[in-house]
Amino acid sequence: MSTSTSALPRALWALMVGNFVIGTGVMVVPGTLNDISQSLGVSIPQAGQLITAAAILMGLGAPAFASLVAGWDRRRLLTISLLWYGLLTAACALAPSYASLLPLRVLAVISPAVFTPQAAACVGLLVRPDQRGRAITFVFLGWSVASVMGMPLSAWIGGTLGWRWAFGLVALMSLASAAWVWREMPDGIKPAALSRQAWQATLGSAPLMLAVGVTLLSAFGQFTLFSY
Repeated sequence: MSTSTSALPRALWALMVGNFVIGTGVMVVPGTLNDISQSLGVSIPQAGQLITAAAILMGLGAPAFASLVAGWDRRRLLTISLLWYGLLTAACALAPSYASLLPLRVLAVISPAVFTPQAAACVGLLVRPDQRGRAITFVFLGWSVASVMGMPLSAWIGGTLGWRWAFGLVALMSLASAAWVWREMPDGIKPAALSRQAWQATLGSAPLMLAVGVTLLSAFGQFTLFSY
């Protein structure tokens, strides 16, 4: 890999901020749920289906997309996923009705299903083996910051200016983050794809599946609490 050691921290910062933008975009619906409901003339449970549909797409899409994008250069993949996020979130902000907003939202959250797991997968190729745990934790810090700052910010903007402005801000941040990732990520980062045997070993591991189950229940509880 032809990149200097001094460039690596900047690449990790770009990935961490990318995760913050991704997380804030996921949290923008729970933060603006009341305003979406009132603005589009739908009930709170119906507006909440935006959260459900996005969660299903991200949960099922992450492993599926991992196989589809296995051979992609991660600089291009991560940049394209943020550009997609920005453009589709901007389209959501302009959606005239709930019927048009729902499919646009589902298409937009393809990006979280791609960006977050693939950012974590490529971290191991950006740092030394002894730094991998710390680097992955740092990159995922973006989601933690999004839950602490991103959703309250979205709620404040939604309550003050309207949900469309909150979506618009996420779109702008996504485009800026895409430019940063493109600038800082080196070329040639292609983590090895999981083989069929590796997938079978993963899905057949009881301790790992138990950890995934706990994470899934935690996420269910978190989004239910944040939303309602």
